[in-house]
Amino acid sequence: MNTIYSTGQLARLLRIPAYKIGYAHSTGHLEEPAFRFLDKRCYTTADVRRVAAHFEVTIEDTALIAEGDEAK
Repeated sequence: MNTIYSTGQLARLLRIPAYKIGYAHSTGHLEEPAFRFLDKRCYTTADVRRVAAHFEVTIEDTALIAEGDEAK
């Protein structure tokens, strides 16, 4: 099963302020996630990796990816 993260959850996982993620999206520096629910951004594991790369955060530094997601 894929895990879906909100912007707030993603910000906590990557240890960056949520407003930086929103600003990167609104200025076009970071591609929007493909999925939205109730007009809120929803991030898949692939989106999380892309956001982490944009902010130069290594995934290994976070408790981000569950073992089930890593196996895929």
